Amino acid sequence: MNPKAYKKGSLTVETAMILPVFMTALLALVSILLMYLAGQRMQMQLINTAEDLAVKCSDGHNEALSAIRDDFVDSIPEEDLRFIQNGKDGIDMSGSDLDDPEYIVLSVRCDLVPLTGSFGVLSVPYSRKCLTHIWCGYERGYYPDDEYVYITNDSEVYHRDRECSHILLSVKEVSPNQVGSLRNMNGGRYRACEICHARLTGGRIYITDDGDRYHNSITCSGLKRTVYAVRLSEVGDKRPCSRCGR
Repeated sequence: MNPKAYKKGSLTVETAMILPVFMTALLALVSILLMYLAGQRMQMQLINTAEDLAVKCSDGHNEALSAIRDDFVDSIPEEDLRFIQNGKDGIDMSGSDLDDPEYIVLSVRCDLVPLTGSFGVLSVPYSRKCLTHIWCGYERGYYPDDEYVYITNDSEVYHRDRECSHILLSVKEVSPNQVGSLRNMNGGRYRACEICHARLTGGRIYITDDGDRYHNSITCSGLKRTVYAVRLSEVGDKRPCSRCGR
């Protein structure tokens, strides 16, 4: 046998054996990269969904989680859905939390698979969570020709200074035996908060200078104040704050 012919035949056989392995590995690598990009796009869409929801819920409007999931799933393009095991049915958002009056938590879980048809035996758990504050006013500069002021829920005045002491809560921790002798900035006494059912036997007590309630829990919603940044032209009949509104 001709040695050259034998060598050429050997290279042909080796190439025939190695090339499919190389192409398979290259295809798997490209598939994993595309799967990763699909996950990144899904994360961005989760953020966009949370931001849109933060605006919708700013006026107290409640949105059903099932409707949010349907909108989120419909926003995922088909070329990305092929990397999600079971497609749309494989997306779980049950870990989301919409009950907090100040924050929205959206969670998405699924299994990602590279090229579902060829590598379906391999799946990668995918989990992302997005925490967004409920929209509380315009970003400064959104309307450059208008002045921005600050208001709170049920307030009768507006503030030009975000750090005004009338809207800037100063929470203090005091002992239960002090509460009876303390007075707020208006000279009023402190009474038990109806929200956290505060008791003077409950250990730590929290108060604010301008409030008239004492609280057992630092996370009590009675200690929270939502401040909205709005245009001056939108405050209606609210009067300026006597301290910072001049």
